[in-house]
Amino acid sequence: MATEILYSWGPGESRLAVVRDGRLADLVLVRPELLAGAVILGRVVEVAHKLGAVFVDIGQDKPGFLSAKGLTQGAAVLVQVKADAQGGKGCALTSDVSLAGRCLAYSPFRPGLNVSRKLSDEKRDRLLGWMEPLMQEGEGVVVRTHATTADKSELEFELSQLRADWADIQTRAAQAKAPSVLLRSDPLLRLLSDNPGVARVLVDDPQLQAAARARFGGLIEIHRDGPLFDLYDVEDSIAAACATVVPLACGGRVTIEPTAALTAIDVDSGGATAAEANTQAVGVIARQLRLRNIAGQMVVDFVSGGGKGALFKLVAALKQAVARDPVATHVIGVTPLGLVEMTRERKGPSLPELMQERGTSASADAVAFAALRMALKEAPHRPGRGLAVVVAPDVAAALTRRSEAVAEAEDRLGRKLVIRADSTRAREDVQIEEQQP
Repeated sequence: MATEILYSWGPGESRLAVVRDGRLADLVLVRPELLAGAVILGRVVEVAHKLGAVFVDIGQDKPGFLSAKGLTQGAAVLVQVKADAQGGKGCALTSDVSLAGRCLAYSPFRPGLNVSRKLSDEKRDRLLGWMEPLMQEGEGVVVRTHATTADKSELEFELSQLRADWADIQTRAAQAKAPSVLLRSDPLLRLLSDNPGVARVLVDDPQLQAAARARFGGLIEIHRDGPLFDLYDVEDSIAAACATVVPLACGGRVTIEPTAALTAIDVDSGGATAAEANTQAVGVIARQLRLRNIAGQMVVDFVSGGGKGALFKLVAALKQAVARDPVATHVIGVTPLGLVEMTRERKGPSLPELMQERGTSASADAVAFAALRMALKEAPHRPGRGLAVVVAPDVAAALTRRSEAVAEAEDRLGRKLVIRADSTRAREDVQIEEQQP
């Protein structure tokens, strides 16, 4: 299957889309407050003895949660973000730092050399033979499945890069004042690691292209022919991934309803046979879980018909469909009521949570970022003229909160960007106007 990554830079929010065979398969939003994978020097603000844990100030509104003993209040601690803040809870943290590359994962606190058990004995032996002479005392390295496509020199170079990153973290930690972000994870590197065989990465910004090409070489290409996310109808696919109902080709539909306790997924045949609707729903469910970043507990109510035998076949098909998901996803089995139970590891907010509020309307932050992208798109058609972004009051307030994103946009524009609130406008109604001299 042909796989491409579209990397669209934007002020305050960049977006990366994985497109497989012309369809959106995965989406990552990059915002300053989304810290999954980041290494941070934090400070303990509360010790929870009964939980065997501490709460750590990492520079966000809510402290992060770290399972650890022996730490005292006020102590500085080096942590890595396992999962972003969500639902009123702070980030999930770990003190077991691991730095990921495309082929290797570097673990300074877990000594030893390990090779993915997904590989054959022959490939494992070859990679062990390459890596063992490169190891230094006390360091840990995991050789990932991607390493089979690399040669020894590539692995040696990546290991040296990861060592340099760790040395840089240590240097920064010695000089920084907690809380301080020492290293952010590279979202493009993560997507390349999770999606083997990417044919190319299209970017829409020359500065981004230069930085990405320095690290990933000829895989990076610049896109100049219109908005990048117009390719493969990615914008429409993002909007559809925030909708409650997903249509099936047979005329049925899959309804996805998140609740406080779990996510309920219902399959409706819509006039098609139960077998046809259920079979199509399996692939749709697997795709939507990944695309929407749905996590936690889930139950699926397939269309009745065919008895327990048909239901167990659907369970087997669902297990196979989610096997490619880089986030741990488990199909548990069938409940006495005939519902299929699933779980998916939580890595942070879902796509609808980031893009919407009150279930259906776009959030003020999402519209604010879109407004800044619109201003940059309009700027070449209005050279040298001052621009104003005219938006609803709550969007104007979001832009005021996101002052760093506005500053990024102004830096690219080379001129001031005026934010004007208009109480008569609906939230998603954005207009770019010229400023009068």
